[in-house]
Amino acid sequence: MSDVRQISVFMDNKPNQLAGVMKILKESGVNIRALSLADTKDFGILRIIVNDTDKAVDSIKAAGYAAAVTPVVTISIPDSPGQLSRVLDILGGEGVNLEYLYAFTGASDKSVSFVIRVDDNEMAAEALTKGGIIQLTENDISEM
Repeated sequence: MSDVRQISVFMDNKPNQLAGVMKILKESGVNIRALSLADTKDFGILRIIVNDTDKAVDSIKAAGYAAAVTPVVTISIPDSPGQLSRVLDILGGEGVNLEYLYAFTGASDKSVSFVIRVDDNEMAAEALTKGGIIQLTENDISEM
């Protein structure tokens, strides 16, 4: 199994917070591969996959933001109808609970990639491998 490390950045839900994190990444030379932003009335959670996780976390924390690293499963599937449904059927069939997911552009225009947060990465990886689903590594993502 080769988990990808996702960075979660916790921010106040105020103007210019996201811009501040983006500026930190820009100045650090870190490139974003996938991004999800969720918010509540008081705070937001930015989830990102980047080309250099360690450098990004160090830079974000040095700027005073709270950040955590979470292992996630990242896959690439054909960009055609029913493919995500197939993945979800595989995970559900093995009793893997999906917490959240978000998509990003695949390595080609014929594929789409997903970041998947589940309750058991190892079980998910085994099920996806058995189902013939391509799993991406951090190296794959950094080279995109």
